[in-house]
Amino acid sequence: MSRLRTALAALPARQLHLIAAGVVAIAALLAWSLALRAPLAAYRQQGLGLAALRASAAATAAVPAMAVPVVAAPPAAPTPLALTAAISRSATVAGVDVLAAAEGASATVAGLRQQTLHITAAGSYAAVLAWLDDIERSQGAVAIVQLELQPEETGPRRKATLQLAIYSPP
Repeated sequence: MSRLRTALAALPARQLHLIAAGVVAIAALLAWSLALRAPLAAYRQQGLGLAALRASAAATAAVPAMAVPVVAAPPAAPTPLALTAAISRSATVAGVDVLAAAEGASATVAGLRQQTLHITAAGSYAAVLAWLDDIERSQGAVAIVQLELQPEETGPRRKATLQLAIYSPP
């Protein structure tokens, strides 16, 4: 190290400044190329992606138009009376007793007519769950809005109070 110092001390100041400026310039160029290498590679990759998209668009334009899939019509909304009959049949099959059914209020929600129906039923927990599952699967335009499940005072049966909503176009 001392040998390097003595050699550098022997150099004229002009040459020493030139060597220092060269080292700084080389370091700056190296840092600049390293800092720009990744963005330039990303730019090239983006250009390749753009070319692939253009080729894909040209290939798609050559393909004839495909048929538009037919969308099934929404399920028809049952009347409250028809829904009560269907729910009673479903309850009988599931082993649930329907104790009461009453029509509720009618309102317009999100551009659809909503007719509510209040049902009170009783049965075992498994039977009530099977019945609710059947309602959700078989009644496409009907939603369970509210459900209250309470144990009956005697025995293992549960009392279910639910509010159904029938959605239909206005």
